Amino acid sequence: MENLLKLCLFLLCCETGFALQCVKCPSYKKGNCVQKSEICNTQHGEMCMIRRTWYATEIHNLQDAETKCMNSCKSEEKTSGYLTIHTYCCNNEDFCNAIDLPIIMT
Repeated sequence: MENLLKLCLFLLCCETGFALQCVKCPSYKKGNCVQKSEICNTQHGEMCMIRRTWYATEIHNLQDAETKCMNSCKSEEKTSGYLTIHTYCCNNEDFCNAIDLPIIMT
């Protein structure tokens, strides 16, 4: 019984001790965070998220972006009027939502 308790405590420590680190910035302009870029640590069920916005005809002309830790994140791409909004969610490595990483189309 004592060994089972130790195993449970060990597994609990492992799960809470290895949170994923993500970039957190509410708004980017010209590839730079408008405010000070921060780090957020994911909680249970969260992932890193990056949402990029550009004019639909100018994929290489980023208009805005947002990065953060997010619960219920869904990778998707939407076009609304002249804007394309691309949301990418990841949990494969720390800082997988960095602005300088290439766009991964879904």
